Amino acid sequence: MRTVSTYCHDLHALYDSQSLGQRHVRGVKAACKLNEIDGFHVADNWTLDIMHVVLECIIPVELGCILHGLCVVDKCFDLQRVNKEIQLFWGKITIERTHKPLSFTRFVEPGQGLAPSMKAMQLWSLLKYLPLIFGHLILPDNKHWIFLLHLSHLVDLVFAPKFTQSMISYLRSVIEDHLAMFVQLYGNGGRVRLRPKHHLLVHLPTVISKCGPLIGMSCLKYELKNSFFKRSAHVVCNFSNICHTLAYRHQQRALFSLLWNASIRDVPSVTHHCIVQVCSLPYSELLCIKFAIEPTDDIAVAKKICIASAEYRQGQFVVITVRSDADQNPVFAKIVTFVSHSKSDCWFLVLETHELVEFNAHFRAYSVACVKPAIYSVVSFDELLDHHPLFCHCAVVQGVQHKFIRLPYHILGL
Repeated sequence: MRTVSTYCHDLHALYDSQSLGQRHVRGVKAACKLNEIDGFHVADNWTLDIMHVVLECIIPVELGCILHGLCVVDKCFDLQRVNKEIQLFWGKITIERTHKPLSFTRFVEPGQGLAPSMKAMQLWSLLKYLPLIFGHLILPDNKHWIFLLHLSHLVDLVFAPKFTQSMISYLRSVIEDHLAMFVQLYGNGGRVRLRPKHHLLVHLPTVISKCGPLIGMSCLKYELKNSFFKRSAHVVCNFSNICHTLAYRHQQRALFSLLWNASIRDVPSVTHHCIVQVCSLPYSELLCIKFAIEPTDDIAVAKKICIASAEYRQGQFVVITVRSDADQNPVFAKIVTFVSHSKSDCWFLVLETHELVEFNAHFRAYSVACVKPAIYSVVSFDELLDHHPLFCHCAVVQGVQHKFIRLPYHILGL
């Protein structure tokens, strides 16, 4: 690890050797202006943005190598088949529809990334669902497919919202194995070199142990502000003082959000609902016990609810808890509907619990099955273990239909 003293030593060595034409010493090319800030030094900086490190650098480079190996070298499928399968999958999915990846134009040489380039959320969504999209077309012993699954596993750990000391130690070994696999597969003969962001992976466990989960210091949410300025600049078409115009419009938008209470994001937003009698629902007894009402009372029922940036729909899945066993597998439940009674100001989820069959490593997803007779439960949004809604993908594997659920990251129940 570089310290302040070693940084200063390298800087002095650079100054002494600049007359000989040396451009850097151990990566130090010049004195950093940030070191002039009181109480700060770049060698003591324990923050890393995983959006720029992982999503925008490591994933496109490694996905480009993987797709080139699968399609060009092993010839598992062609460019047209890849785009077709992605189109079909995003036609079914009920979440992350705005993060649909772009259609590939070609498979570039390993180390050159993807063509065309994509945004961070598009790359993350593509990596998450590639095992589900192409798992039925790839043999389990394909080395490029094994590396793709390892990359997905690494990203799931990096974006985890909770960590334990054992998880940090495990992440350190996963990063070491991943870099070794990458060099072995694509680095022989100097074809693909490790990027500087690959080196930053080595420091992620240390950053987590000092500062907590990396998702808390990600720039993903802050980068969303760029879309407002891009749209405004496109509409305004002001080329004399665009900075002043954008600043003024941003202040107007901030004032409007403040007056409209747009900052209050924990209140459910329901566009359409209907009023029905409790006795008309198959889980009426559960509702009567939950709200202390009679079967003849009325209750509001909705099919879609929005809370902040999350949109919950009928038929999606959520994680309600984790098992208390050693594996701590998640417990999934299907959203049946949303209910609210006049005696309560809150909306609740009516869930149908599903049985966890296994974790299918080849698809990087959990296989679930329906429970007969159905087991219903009524929970609030605060009781969910994770707030992300999940999509259940149905696929036929060896003549048997399976239901697969892909988690967005590693979920730990504490």
